[in-house]
Amino acid sequence: MLNNGWNAPYIETRMKNNRVTACLITGILLLLLFPLHQASCQNYYEYKVQINADGSALWNATQFSSINTPADTWEGFQEKIFNLVDSAVNVTHREMSIDENTIQIKTTMSADSKITEYSFLWQNFSLILGKELLVGDVFQAPNFFAQLYGDAALQLSYPSNFTVKSVFPTPYDRQDSAGTLRWSRTEDLVNSQTSIVLTSNPQTASGSGNGWQQYALVTFISLVGVSLAFLGVYVFRHRKNQGKSKIAKTVVIATEEDKVIKLLRESGGTMRQTEITEKCRFSKAKTSQLLATLEQSGNITRYKKGRDKIVTLQERVKSE
Repeated sequence: MLNNGWNAPYIETRMKNNRVTACLITGILLLLLFPLHQASCQNYYEYKVQINADGSALWNATQFSSINTPADTWEGFQEKIFNLVDSAVNVTHREMSIDENTIQIKTTMSADSKITEYSFLWQNFSLILGKELLVGDVFQAPNFFAQLYGDAALQLSYPSNFTVKSVFPTPYDRQDSAGTLRWSRTEDLVNSQTSIVLTSNPQTASGSGNGWQQYALVTFISLVGVSLAFLGVYVFRHRKNQGKSKIAKTVVIATEEDKVIKLLRESGGTMRQTEITEKCRFSKAKTSQLLATLEQSGNITRYKKGRDKIVTLQERVKSE
């Protein structure tokens, strides 16, 4: 009985100490692993490439990072993509370019993280062969994705009127209804002979289809005719209104010139140019233009006095 009474508190104390020790070890492990988890989860990239029917491609590289992680500069981003296109040209031997008007950097910040999007339009990214688009030869440029932001997941989208004829390497996710192909690593694309062939959807050739096409063609021609008629009316009215506007403008200018002459008469025939500007409520440029016109027509004379000009009405001079 004494032995049992002594062992119960001892066992209870041992169990409590074990629980405390386990909690401490768990806490230490979490503290050690949290920075690694944070570093791996808060600084990574994703690529999205939208293939267009004209062979161009809209590129978007998204950086997910902590708020203190530096983003690429405008100059650094431009240098990256221009060098990348140059290296792709050397491999494919066809002309390519970046539409400079489409280059963008957009940053969205939250409390402890930020998202930076780098985007641009790559002209002649895909090779057009008849009704097919061939995608992937540019990836054979040396260190293709390393010239951007390194290995990352890639989503490739294509127009709704195209289907995938063949694709290599096989994407981990393919959604034909959405027109998307996804790879978890861009290394899979640069370490193999990437080939993606997209073909335009064939037109139906049934009798009902031909009838529908004829109806659509007639409707289209009718709409074009109506549009041209409206355009002709618009152009006619626009030119007519322009003529009226010019006439009205001439009248306004003549009225303003008369206003200046009347003001000079009422002021005894001589005024400072700044006074004319203030009393007529014209801009300095407009006053100078009106006075220059009146001076050329012989209605006034001007001479400089200090920083201003003295304007004299010629009618007064003639009368004297």
